[in-house]
Amino acid sequence: MRRWMTLLTATIIAIGMASPPRHALAQGPRPVTVAAGQMIRGDLASFDQPIVIDGTVEGDVTSWSGTITVHGEVRGDVVSYAGNIDLGPGARVRGSVLSLGGGVAHAAEASVAGQVLGERPLAGGAIVSNMAAILQPQPSAAASGLPLALISAALALISLILSVTCAAIWPRRTLGVSRALRRAPGRSLAIGLLTTALAALLLLPLGGLIALSLVGLPLLLPLALVLQAPYLFGLAGMGRAMGERLLPGGASAAAAAGIAILLVPLGVVGAVSPLWGLALFYLVASAGLGATILSRGGAYALRA
Repeated sequence: MRRWMTLLTATIIAIGMASPPRHALAQGPRPVTVAAGQMIRGDLASFDQPIVIDGTVEGDVTSWSGTITVHGEVRGDVVSYAGNIDLGPGARVRGSVLSLGGGVAHAAEASVAGQVLGERPLAGGAIVSNMAAILQPQPSAAASGLPLALISAALALISLILSVTCAAIWPRRTLGVSRALRRAPGRSLAIGLLTTALAALLLLPLGGLIALSLVGLPLLLPLALVLQAPYLFGLAGMGRAMGERLLPGGASAAAAAGIAILLVPLGVVGAVSPLWGLALFYLVASAGLGATILSRGGAYALRA
């Protein structure tokens, strides 16, 4: 078990060192452009790339956090969840225009057949915008270094506090999770990764539906926090499994030390590359989640 944990920690540090340098991330995404006279038959979508429409798009134009600029014609809806929407004087939109977190600017000559929602950022839209700002590359390495480091350190500290709290409130349960992890580390990781993959497949469309609902949009943050609880509980069990090897005898101190050993490298990686840090957090915490499921929340391993 000790060798397995040591290998996992070394892998996290190695991936963090191999992450792309900040000057490479600072270049920013290239815009998706529909040139004048060009027609796109169907929908057009991007995650964080800006979209510029000078020609015609027959379907919807959608972006998660990229800016959408329309000078031509869109025969469907124009939606940017966390980015800005700019409608030029020659813009013609046959559907509706919606921006949750960025706002909508449109010239007086722009034509919109449907509704224009989000001329000012909507209630709850700031949550979506901030989530996108953390994940997308920053425009300047000098400007992004300090905020990314602070955000990463804050998230790691919050995760540490919550996981240690779980270990303190449910010492026997987290002990059961740590025992299940020590007995079946490979099976715990496989079950956790499968559960994480299935949850992502189900939650992505659910999150999209909530984001499209102006009433349900404020529920995004509480829902995201609730979904982290099983991972943090599993992380507490992993921390106990690692910490008890280093500090035998003190359950709380061992759990805190083990959780810190797991989270500090993740915080370092997150300061360099938020996407890598987020992915590695769920990769590591999935092992604890799998042990939690395998041990029925720690109870089955204690009875065994």
